[in-house]
Amino acid sequence: MAINHEPDIHRLVMCANIFIQKDDKYLVLRRSPLKRWAAGVVHPVGGKIDLNEDPLTAAKREALEETGVAVKNLKLEAVILEVEPVKAEPGNWIIFHFSGEYDSGEVLNTEEGELVWLTADEIKQEKLFPSVRAIVDKIFDPNSGTIFARFEYKSDHELDSGAMTIEAMSR
Repeated sequence: MAINHEPDIHRLVMCANIFIQKDDKYLVLRRSPLKRWAAGVVHPVGGKIDLNEDPLTAAKREALEETGVAVKNLKLEAVILEVEPVKAEPGNWIIFHFSGEYDSGEVLNTEEGELVWLTADEIKQEKLFPSVRAIVDKIFDPNSGTIFARFEYKSDHELDSGAMTIEAMSR
């Protein structure tokens, strides 16, 4: 069967996330404890990439929409493939993680949770998505290159550590 035709067509949810830096802190979202999925998890700002939108444009748009903050000097930090992270919703996720600098704007309130400024060390102490937990040290390491990773899950949001690959390209 030809690639990208039934049954071998990619079924992907595509997201762009961004760690927004201002001085020594990053603006991240602490998801509401009332959320059905990933309640209380700290996560970079971001969301799904719109149809025909590229990941960089999506990261900038999501930052402004979700936080009220414009960003500059974006860098691609990681490209993550999550293989069926939610078993009840079959499909894979591809996530582009960026870092960027605060440019302008005032942080908004959001129904998604609480937007908070945390240092890299504070973020590492928070409850994080399993795939973010696995790469966060590399994302905050200025000497690390872009990370490419693949994560498989045993059950919803529980990584299979034996089926995990992480590779960083040099800068």
